[in-house]
Amino acid sequence: MSACPNCGSTKLVFDPHSGELKCAECGFVVEEGFIDTGPEWRAYDEEQRLARSRAEPARPLAKLSTVIGRGGVQGAARRAEFARLSLIHAAISGEEERSLKAGREEISRLTSALQLPQRVREEAFRLFTLAQRAGLLKGSSVTCMAVACIALACREFGIPNPAPKLCEVAPAEPSRVRRSYALLLQHLGGKLKLEPPSPLKYLPMIASKLGLSAGVQRTAAEIIRAADEARILLGKPPKSIAAAALYISSAIHGEKRGRAAFAEAAGITETTLRKRVRELMRRLDVYVHI
Repeated sequence: MSACPNCGSTKLVFDPHSGELKCAECGFVVEEGFIDTGPEWRAYDEEQRLARSRAEPARPLAKLSTVIGRGGVQGAARRAEFARLSLIHAAISGEEERSLKAGREEISRLTSALQLPQRVREEAFRLFTLAQRAGLLKGSSVTCMAVACIALACREFGIPNPAPKLCEVAPAEPSRVRRSYALLLQHLGGKLKLEPPSPLKYLPMIASKLGLSAGVQRTAAEIIRAADEARILLGKPPKSIAAAALYISSAIHGEKRGRAAFAEAAGITETTLRKRVRELMRRLDVYVHI
């Protein structure tokens, strides 16, 4: 144990304010710049020591907040000004928390209604939070932004776009949802790993609605792959390509359905379906009586 070089006493004490190790008998400074590795709190009994030594886990979505107060402000005019700013800040913060809570509840409701995976729900939560921080909710309803976040999360994970069904369940206007979706892509697209949606993802959904066989789906998949190699898919909506490929394949296999049924199952117009069918048949040299 160290001793005081001045008087030889072993009663040394640490001064936390000056960072010095001093002799309790004569006050001689034994060491300067001493580092205290103990806790930055003081306990007066064992119960306090145990309570203060336990750190609370940080909440996953916790964030620092700024509170505007009137402490230390001099003058009645300045205090009144700070009081007004404090009220405005409290109103804005409260509104943000309410919209965030409403958005999470809407996302939970919609993803549960469509039985979407948990990973889609969590990603939609994250996108909604980023959208709120970027101020994208101004001029857009919480429901429309929630639908757009779910649709974008589905695109990230390669899940067919559920926006039309979401707009029915929400309910929400498709035009406003498209606007919210465009805002998300504009401000957050660079932070996401987005791949062009493949028409192959839509084949099972359309085929199941029409009751088409697995053979029809396999032939339609071959048509889509051939179209991809011929670079016919560039700039074309994937659902229209999938519906056109299934339409041609159903004629090949003798499982014909009406053009209107295909258009309704894919959520496109008959005119669009007719154009895609003609384009695929012409570019791929497919000749089928339809």
